[in-house]
Amino acid sequence: MINNGNSVESLLQQLGERLREARLARNESQELFAQRLGLTRQSYSKMEKGSPRTLIGKWLEASSILGQLDGWQEVLASKEDLFAKFKRKTSKRQRAGGSRKRKR
Repeated sequence: MINNGNSVESLLQQLGERLREARLARNESQELFAQRLGLTRQSYSKMEKGSPRTLIGKWLEASSILGQLDGWQEVLASKEDLFAKFKRKTSKRQRAGGSRKRKR
């Protein structure tokens, strides 16, 4: 569960807690999961504690291992401007100007 605290530290701790819960649900040790990520057990332990030094690539790899990589799509999706979307739908594409002569 995400609480209303929205500091970077709080969010990283929550992310680490979710990672720990997912690892435990798979009945895997920190050592095994760390090896799968190419980390030492100590570095992985810091990741579960929400260390801000953990590379984003390691979070994405962990998500991939857990089958949760699709969850990042929503985070990374660009925000669509509704006015721009409306303008695209209502404007029609036009051909380039000028007349073309046909070869005979």
